[in-house]
Amino acid sequence: MHLLPRYYRQVEAGRKTIEVRVATPQKRAVAVGDTVVFHDRDTGRELDVIVQRITPYPSFEDLLSSEDPARIDPNGPPGELLANLRSIYPPAKEGLVVLALAFDHRPARPGRPMPMTPAQYAQTVPHHTVYGCLYIRDEHDRPVQLRSVYGSRLWQFPGGNLDAQGEDPLQTARREAVEETGLELGLDTPKLLLTHFLHAGPRLPLNKVGLIFDGGRLTAEQLGRIRLDPAEHDMWAVHDLATWQGLMAPRAFARLDAIERARRGEGPAYLTTHT
Repeated sequence: MHLLPRYYRQVEAGRKTIEVRVATPQKRAVAVGDTVVFHDRDTGRELDVIVQRITPYPSFEDLLSSEDPARIDPNGPPGELLANLRSIYPPAKEGLVVLALAFDHRPARPGRPMPMTPAQYAQTVPHHTVYGCLYIRDEHDRPVQLRSVYGSRLWQFPGGNLDAQGEDPLQTARREAVEETGLELGLDTPKLLLTHFLHAGPRLPLNKVGLIFDGGRLTAEQLGRIRLDPAEHDMWAVHDLATWQGLMAPRAFARLDAIERARRGEGPAYLTTHT
């Protein structure tokens, strides 16, 4: 079906969802479930939809008394719609019976083949890794962190990279918490506090995305049961933010500060840093 450009743009924008036609033999052959392809008269562009409903009416006036004008011509004044339809279809055409063809945004035709296989596409994009961790605190909301034995000996939250097949970031964070502290943490569905994006750089040639979940408060009894894995961490500590700021590199503290502000509802839940 050919559409004037302004009507085509309304369909393209998802606003026009009823097309009005007269019941010529060709249009009478259209049935619910059929594919209809709209063509822009000026550009030749096309959109395919599935007919969801076809309702006949004796006249345009009857149609407009039952159908929502905003679904027929979203940009046009409702009072002018009858005149517009009759400027397109003369009385003899209207006398054939008029049709309201309703459609939605589901595509009718299969999509084009992808230009490459998923495996080929994966080779064209920057590689990245994902980590998940749990932000835990003591009963006074002071952050708890573990000191790494590797590299620059960073202070970290329980968690790690997704390196187990089939895990999602929260599952990774829970598993790593058990391995690194001996505690089962985040067993309910914890709140996602921060999404952290690290740009690739000299220290790490991969982009990295981190999801930091709220692991909650730990009681003094729980803190007393922490058992570190000496292959990964050699110390754990509880401090207020001011003390942590003095112990951590600025970039690392920026993440801690962003998480705490997000927990309190005082800051954005997204952070970008460079390695």
